[in-house]
Amino acid sequence: MAGGMKVLRVLHNLGIGGIQRQFLALLPHLIQDVEIHVALLKRGGALEKEAEALGVPIHTLPLGWKYGPLGMARLARFISRGGYGLVHVHRMEGVVFPVVVASLSVGVPVLVHHHFLYPWRNRRKLLLESWVTRKAQKVLAVSHPVLEHTSRTLGVEAHRMEVLYNGISPHPPGRRCVRPWRVGMVARMVRHKRVDVFLRGAALLASILAPVEFRLVGGGEREGRYRKMARDLGLEGRVTFTGYTLEVEKEGLQFALGVLPSENEGFPNTLLEYGSWGLPMVASSIPQNREVVEGGREGILVPVGDPQGLADAETYLLLNRAAAKEAGVMASRRVRRFSLEKTAGRLRDLYRSVLKT
Repeated sequence: MAGGMKVLRVLHNLGIGGIQRQFLALLPHLIQDVEIHVALLKRGGALEKEAEALGVPIHTLPLGWKYGPLGMARLARFISRGGYGLVHVHRMEGVVFPVVVASLSVGVPVLVHHHFLYPWRNRRKLLLESWVTRKAQKVLAVSHPVLEHTSRTLGVEAHRMEVLYNGISPHPPGRRCVRPWRVGMVARMVRHKRVDVFLRGAALLASILAPVEFRLVGGGEREGRYRKMARDLGLEGRVTFTGYTLEVEKEGLQFALGVLPSENEGFPNTLLEYGSWGLPMVASSIPQNREVVEGGREGILVPVGDPQGLADAETYLLLNRAAAKEAGVMASRRVRRFSLEKTAGRLRDLYRSVLKT
């Protein structure tokens, strides 16, 4: 094991989500050089079998109340007895506070990983999160907007933070089996993804292009609401909801173009996937999306919450096949900057730098 690195990665669960999928995608590129163990606060996630198949040890650490001293004491003993040189905790479901406190109490350095522009509605939680995050040896952010937001809201000095982009494995050319009129979106059915805008844009587009069909890949808390909305908009028979699926790639390789109208992102894994599939893209013009898509190159950027703009951009790409093909080529080139190998290499270097301090 290179450098004898033994790292504990702490997540709330291994359910289907962007954080978990990126974590699993990186594992094969890390485990040859780093001994990685996984600690979950909640078991039963759909992606656990994939982690187990890689031979990564998975531990269950139910803490109960995240500010409870008994749970943190148990976690501290586990970290100490496991001989971990570093703890890497992902900011999700209240995991950071107990993990940082437990790690530092036994003298183990900790790295905190932020994936989103988290809103803080409770000042007490904000102050506690700020305090523990500033105690970490290093804070990672998945994009520059996330770094700036975390630094500003939690008071973390920017020089103690690093941007670590998510990575993707580009797919070989020629693997697509395109449905020429299929407009697709890969997303969890949550508010900030703005599936409602996708559906309103779909209704506008369907009224002028008879062959067009729509595919929503993913599930979530608002799926029932969006299914009803599709019916109310007269989209029955035109839009398909797949629900949660592990066959995201199989679905995406059939899209003619990929759409992401979200109002907020940490870093858009979905756009990386679209690019890896060689898809032209239509996305909302938020800073996070602009780190992957430049308007007029890899696709078209539209204002947030603008179904008419979305429909107009989709119409243009569906009717201008040469422009769509060129955008797809540019997208596949662009995502090469975000390779899994590059992300894994930077993460290994960060681990080494933290362990040397």
